[in-house]
Parts: sequence; structure tokens; C-alpha cells
Amino acid sequence: MRDSVGLNERMFAWYYPFVVGLAERAGLREIRRTLFCRAEGRTLEIGAGTGLNLPHYTPAVSELVVTEPNSHMLAHLRLRLGSDRLAVGAWQLVQTGAEVLPFEDGCFDTVTAAFVQCTIPDPATALAEIARVLRPGGRLLFLEHVRAPEGSRLGRFQDLVEVPHRYVAAGCYPNRRTETVLRRSALRVEQLEHGSQPRSSPTVRPMIFGSAVRIDA
Repeated sequence: MRDSVGLNERMFAWYYPFVVGLAERAGLREIRRTLFCRAEGRTLEIGAGTGLNLPHYTPAVSELVVTEPNSHMLAHLRLRLGSDRLAVGAWQLVQTGAEVLPFEDGCFDTVTAAFVQCTIPDPATALAEIARVLRPGGRLLFLEHVRAPEGSRLGRFQDLVEVPHRYVAAGCYPNRRTETVLRRSALRVEQLEHGSQPRSSPTVRPMIFGSAVRIDA
């Protein structure tokens, strides 16, 4: 949910680095490192935000294509890409959403995504696009906050605050059932772990992370 003049997007881009910084220092940074250091070959990052995944890519990434739809977040990204020395072979920045990716079929070895399925208007379409641009055998590395288990108090609370949460967090749904959507996609989940995002609001604390593979020829 976004207002007509994009005020909440500008506010979110301003305060997000401070909020997520608490979780990063409390252990989330290590989860990112362990997950995204597995990226290799030509790699696409979906919704890079402020660029928190960038330090974790290794020289195994021959080319990194970084995408972000939010023009206000792009300012953070450009600053980080301009000042940090990335270990990857080459990189480029593209402003685009995840539901219509401007790339050819099967042109990436790895796709990465961290905390993006919560804001994408149509997650199933985005996963279909990710599967399309991955080569057969290519891998999606994901880290997402999700709805708490069915029947839980937290899950019911996430449902209750969905509308105001979407406004203050620039379209972020606190109650997305991302694991279900992922398992119904054209990708085969090969690893999925449940965890708790440290030092974060209860509405975004439950999370999943792991990898899924495109298996069709």
C-alpha cells in the first residue's frame, strides 16, 4: 500500500537502514553471509534495497546484476556501489520490478533475494520470472520474513495489522505465506530453514531462508 505521492516510500527508504541495522548487528549479517556467499556465475539480485547483500558476494560471481524498483532506495544503492569494492567480476544496476524482468530466458546461474517477497504485488508471477531467467540447474538463494504458523497468536496478529503495516512499510505484507508460494512454483526447494529475525518487530520476526533450483530442461 503506497500513498499517491510516494511519501511512505521516501520515509521507508530513510528509516529502513536504521531498523535493519539492529538485526544485522544481532546476527542477521552472518545468515546473509553464509547464504549469499554461495552465489556463483552470472548472478541477479532482486530488490537489493540498501545493498546489504553486496559485501557477501565472492569472486565466484563473474557478473552481478543488481535490481531495485524503488527510486528512493536506488540512492542508497548507488552510494554503496560507488564506494564499496565488490569482489565480483563486474556489476550493473537496473531499476526494475520482479514481475517483468528485462532479461533473456536462462541467462543467470544464480538469483538472490532478501526480504522482497513481502512487497511484490504478485509473488507467484515474480517466482515464475525468476525461474524463467535461471538456467536449468540454476539456483535461487532466498531470505524472507513470513507469516507465523497457522493457529498461532502471532499469525493472527500479523493478519490484524496487515493494512497499517503495509502503509508504514511501503507495501510490506507482514503475513505472506511465502513458503507455500515457493513450493508451488516452477522451482524445486532443495533447502529451507525456519528462523527468527533478531532484534526486529514481532510482525517480521518469523523467517525462512535457503535455496531452490530450476530443474526443467
